[in-house]
Amino acid sequence: MRKHFAKSIDSRASELLRKHKLFTVPIDVEAFAEKLGARVVFDDLDDDVSGFLLRENNVSTIAVNQSHHSNRQRFTIAHECGHLVLHAGKEDQLWVDRAYSPVFFRNLHSGSGEKLHEVQANQFAAGVLMPEELLREQVKGDVSDLDILRLALRFKVSEQAMTLRLVALDMLETA
Repeated sequence: MRKHFAKSIDSRASELLRKHKLFTVPIDVEAFAEKLGARVVFDDLDDDVSGFLLRENNVSTIAVNQSHHSNRQRFTIAHECGHLVLHAGKEDQLWVDRAYSPVFFRNLHSGSGEKLHEVQANQFAAGVLMPEELLREQVKGDVSDLDILRLALRFKVSEQAMTLRLVALDMLETA
């Protein structure tokens, strides 16, 4: 069962992709971030940090771990775009995406965790990288393991991310 906010977040992601003429597979996630006003940089980050969004003096920067797999980098950029669209205010803020414990949020004034923000940013990332409409155009009938691999390669995401997305959209049954 999808979270109550999932459909509205997916709709927001698709709306923004269409607005910026990026609604095509695979999604150009770096161009998407730039259209949202964020600068994307690839940097040498700690192994457990996938990336972060820093909003400081009305400038948004998404830093991505340059040593991570390209699929992970794409998800990180889309995730940080989720924070930018869904959570960023005018104040200075910092969101850090840790690879091994992705539920981590803080602003410059607080160290408290906000799991809901992370779940919402993940939902936004899934909606950006694997829009429901574009997935449904690709899937006809039952989905095999080979189909999941093919879709993951086409959308430039991991097989795990594709599987989770298909299950969330009721396009794949779980055993």
